[in-house]
Amino acid sequence: METRDALLELRRDLGLSQEEFAQRLRVTRQAVSRWETGETVPSTDTLKEIAKTFQVPVDRLLGYPAGYCQSCGMALTRDGERGTEADGSRSEAYCTYCYQQGRFLQNVTMEEMAEHNLQFLAEWNRANGLDLDEAEARAGLLAFLPTLKRWREAGGTTE
Repeated sequence: METRDALLELRRDLGLSQEEFAQRLRVTRQAVSRWETGETVPSTDTLKEIAKTFQVPVDRLLGYPAGYCQSCGMALTRDGERGTEADGSRSEAYCTYCYQQGRFLQNVTMEEMAEHNLQFLAEWNRANGLDLDEAEARAGLLAFLPTLKRWREAGGTTE
């Protein structure tokens, strides 16, 4: 999916007209129209603002599929990594470590989830060729987790 399609889908999912979408972002309706037709692409700063304003991951705006757990943020690259719904079917949204049989396995706050994820920081740094320190990683997680479905719906509180 291209950015133009992702923006159009987001706006429609929110039930907003181009004018209403533009007003919330303090841009013109014409700018929104040009984004949706692919005539132009929003700047990086504008994409960040759209993500923040409408509480969606920037990845969604860039057209990437929601291929990560909507609870912990783990990449979901194989079906075996996906949790299960109450009826036994594979979850489209959550990993097997967070969600099984239609229920979350951890009764945690968003902050506790971030701390749990930090336990895997060294492994993640190696896999991604990065060297984030713990403070940077914590700040990044606490900015990212609220964009995920579980935390948007729960308001960051204990499930």
